[in-house]
Amino acid sequence: MNDPDRTAQCAVLAMLFELSSSPKPGNVDRCHDFSDIGFHHFLASAVSSYPVFRKAAQGLGRPGSLILEGVQAWKDWNLSSNTHFGSLVLMIPIALAAGTASRQGGDLESDLPEILEKTTVQDAVDFYRAFELAGARVTEVELFSLMDPGSENALCQSEKTLLELMRLSMGHDIVAREWATNYRRSFLLAERLAEQTEKFGLNDGVVRTFLEALAEVPDSLISAKFGPEKARQVSRQAAQALADSTLEKARQMDCDLLARDINPGSTADLIAASLFISLLRDLRF
Repeated sequence: MNDPDRTAQCAVLAMLFELSSSPKPGNVDRCHDFSDIGFHHFLASAVSSYPVFRKAAQGLGRPGSLILEGVQAWKDWNLSSNTHFGSLVLMIPIALAAGTASRQGGDLESDLPEILEKTTVQDAVDFYRAFELAGARVTEVELFSLMDPGSENALCQSEKTLLELMRLSMGHDIVAREWATNYRRSFLLAERLAEQTEKFGLNDGVVRTFLEALAEVPDSLISAKFGPEKARQVSRQAAQALADSTLEKARQMDCDLLARDINPGSTADLIAASLFISLLRDLRF
């Protein structure tokens, strides 16, 4: 069982462990920044989310409003770039489900689907507002586009819930796919993280699981920015890097992606969510 403080601690630690692990090709980590956003910005973003995760674990607020609140918390620290939007979208429902499981003696994996099924049109509206405030990036679509200022009115008229919107996007977005499949892959990766961490230690366990996830499924942020073929190419690179037990190829891949401004950020968000699940299950590190 996890009390609200413990759940929030697990959430923030998951973000911090994902952030600091290196070499995690193409992402900000403890060894390097991006030109416009640095390691310390991500640290501030993760810490700022603590009250929001605690609130979720207490059963206060809804998924959409809590995601929006999490993004708004960045602004209190003068963060103007997107740091953890995808992580918040994945992790807020986990925190809500962890709270339900703790209060009612349930199980995280069993309680999570109900959290998702109960989302509303207002959750969808709040999600769109959070997306705009975060300055996030997704693949452009024709229906209910996150890039279209008129989508909020269309949402209200259609009465689409946030889960229904995620189901519409699951074909091209790996974050949405987790919502649409009750986090099936996140739970599998959580088990893999536990195995890899026990074998290789926390840092290398996270890096290897990240590379496995990226090799298995092309990153949707890369696809949104550079197209699906580039995303598939990066997945092939990840598979090659994973074959090198020294992680030297991962370091070379990191330099290559950074030089080309290619960021597998959606996969990093998935790893943060999986770490959250692992920590709630008492991951040893």
